[in-house]
Parts: sequence; C-alpha cells; structure tokens
Amino acid sequence: MEGSVKINRMAMISFVSGVIVIALLGFGLYWQSFPASPTSANTIRTLLDLSVSVQYLCAPVALLTGILALKLIQRKDGAERGKILAWVGIVIGAGYILFGALVFIIFSAQIPS
Repeated sequence: MEGSVKINRMAMISFVSGVIVIALLGFGLYWQSFPASPTSANTIRTLLDLSVSVQYLCAPVALLTGILALKLIQRKDGAERGKILAWVGIVIGAGYILFGALVFIIFSAQIPS
C-alpha cells in the first residue's frame, strides 16, 4: 500500500534544519536593512547574533542528517521515502557552509599582513 510508506525522520530533520537556515537568513537581511532606534539597537544586534549562531548549528545538521537519511532510505529499499527532503537539506546545508567558507577566504585574502 502506498499510504503506509512513512517519511524518514532524518530526512525530515534535514529539511526542517535547511528551512530554518533559509528563514533566519531572510530574518537577518531584513533586520540589517531596517533603521533601528538607539534603544532597540542592542536588542536587534542580540537577535542577529542569535540567528547567525542558530544558522551555524542548523547548516551542518541539515547536511549530515540529509546524508544519513539517504543511506537509511536506500538500506530500507522502498519501505521509507523522503529522498527529496534529504536532498533539499543537503543542498541548503552544503551551500550555506560553502558560501561561508568562500566569504571567509575572500575576506582573509584582503587583510594586509
């Protein structure tokens, strides 16, 4: 029966972690363009720092759980589904990590020694 095939939990975790990364990326871009009053500047800075920290946590989680989910789905041989969710998590997690590494390399090269 097609309805009894369940979605792999690791694939779901990977997808949700990737969506959190994208959502917090948009949150950070929104608040950086928003004019802040002096009283709310500390609160906004704290929220931005927290959102970046959560992104640093969720991106590797999305990547690793996506890879594990693909292996588990393949091992179950059709008993579970969720390959697309796992791949979305892998792409978002790897993309965020690679983009961060690229930005780090570019800015590191511009610092005079």
